Amino acid sequence: MGNILLYSNILLWIIQLIVVFSIIMIFKQFGDIYLKSSDAISRDGIPIGDEIPKFQGLSYNTGKYFSKKDLEKMPTLIGFISPNCPACKDMIPDWNRAITKYKGKVNFLLIGVGQNRDQYNEFLKNRPLKGDLILDPDNVGQAFRVRVTPFAIMLDEKGVVVEKGLCNSEQHIEHLISYSSSTKLMKKGV
Repeated sequence: MGNILLYSNILLWIIQLIVVFSIIMIFKQFGDIYLKSSDAISRDGIPIGDEIPKFQGLSYNTGKYFSKKDLEKMPTLIGFISPNCPACKDMIPDWNRAITKYKGKVNFLLIGVGQNRDQYNEFLKNRPLKGDLILDPDNVGQAFRVRVTPFAIMLDEKGVVVEKGLCNSEQHIEHLISYSSSTKLMKKGV
């Protein structure tokens, strides 16, 4: 009788582990599907046509002070990154190329989600960054409704959102910039 209880207990634990593993895999799959769908991306970020909220922050790498007002003279691409995001690390060279290509035509600003300077020191180690990075002043990532990184919002010269989405490749960055209604940069072949 004791052996039957022992074997049934072992069998129940094996079944329990299979159930827990299955639940984890289902949640992982749901997350992959959710994050890769266009509906999910359209729900993230400030809605197209809305203005961005007021914010202010000090650049991590140049010491320049930024606020919403500084971004209203030309189209602006605001990118959101986090230091523990592998796709964000891979995106930095593409971001740098876009800054070089559109210098003087588009503002570029990265907002680092989280304010841990040590994490960003490690993140940027051996990874030069052109342009400015501000470390999430006053949880501006939440005000911008950003839940995944790397994510970007393209603004017109008045600070109104004209496009948004993931920006983990040069093609994504170019796509977002192409929505700049005031310059039509992509159609002019810049």
